Amino acid sequence: MQIINASKEICKQLFQLCDNLDNKEYAHCSFLLMGSSIGKHMRHIIEFYDLLREGSEIGEVNYDTRVRNVQIETELDAAKGRLASILSWLDVLSVNKNMSVYFRFNLENDEVKQVRSNLMRELAYNLEHAIHHMALIRIALDQQFPHVNIDPKFGLAYSTIRYNKDQCAR
Repeated sequence: MQIINASKEICKQLFQLCDNLDNKEYAHCSFLLMGSSIGKHMRHIIEFYDLLREGSEIGEVNYDTRVRNVQIETELDAAKGRLASILSWLDVLSVNKNMSVYFRFNLENDEVKQVRSNLMRELAYNLEHAIHHMALIRIALDQQFPHVNIDPKFGLAYSTIRYNKDQCAR
């Protein structure tokens, strides 16, 4: 399936990024990222995929309930281990299933809302969500760590890659 293969590609790009950074660069808090770090963005991406993987087993996911694991945002090996687990899950994923997604978009109370979805739709959401955060990571890399090699497509949406390719062909 396209969504699964694209998700694998994104996770492999993130894994490659981990191989090309050191822990200090990975955990560096940057003004370009509003005081955040590459590691915090990586943790955020990884935890969304982890929640989806876990939620797919019971048919429901709540991205608000993630536990923010500091180890993933400060230690490359922890991030790589979790990415490897996600890749293993994607390797065996083949069946779409209905899911419920729970969320809270209200700052005044803890009211939880439910939306019907399915596994492939949520995987597509995670893919686009990851690319968005990768674009932010790419800004920090380009400005603060230009020596770090990344895939030329890192942080670019598939539609942007196709658009750019079409523009160059004209």
